[in-house]
Formats: sequence, C-alpha cells, structure tokens
Amino acid sequence: MLSCITVFGLLLGGICGCGLGLGFLLHWLVPAIDRGVATLCGLVATGVALLAFGQLMTLTEPWEAEEDLPPVWRLRSLPRPARAARRPRKRP
Repeated sequence: MLSCITVFGLLLGGICGCGLGLGFLLHWLVPAIDRGVATLCGLVATGVALLAFGQLMTLTEPWEAEEDLPPVWRLRSLPRPARAARRPRKRP
C-alpha cells in the first residue's frame, strides 16, 4: 500500500512540476498571462499529453491482433417487465 501511495505521489509531483515549469515558461514568453493561469494551462497541457501517451501505449500491435481472439459472450436481453395495473380514478 505504501508503494502505491509513493508511486502516486511521485507521478502527481512530476505532473504538477512539469505543469508549473510550463506555466513559468508561458509567463516568461507572454508576460501578459498571469502566473496562475499560465501554470493552469501548463498543468492541463501536461495532463492531456500524458493521457494521449497512455492511450497510445495501450494500442495493440498488428501482429497481436491476428492471434485467436477469446470467445465472445453474447448476453440475452432481459424480458420486459409486465405493465403495472392501473388503478381506477376516483370520481367525485
């Protein structure tokens, strides 16, 4: 458990550090942008880049896709529930 928290902390620290660095670089290049907004932009850009990289790393190789695929499980749809009987309206 401690190792998971350590890895999470290192990843979070790295992402925040990279976002902070990109933010200060953006503020240095365009002084009209505030440091807080520049840091937020850098953090979002870092997160999106890591997300895209992670998705690219999980793609299957073409030679892996040619192997025998596991059987496909087909699920039956559940029968529709019976309609509830309507109560007659009370007439005054």
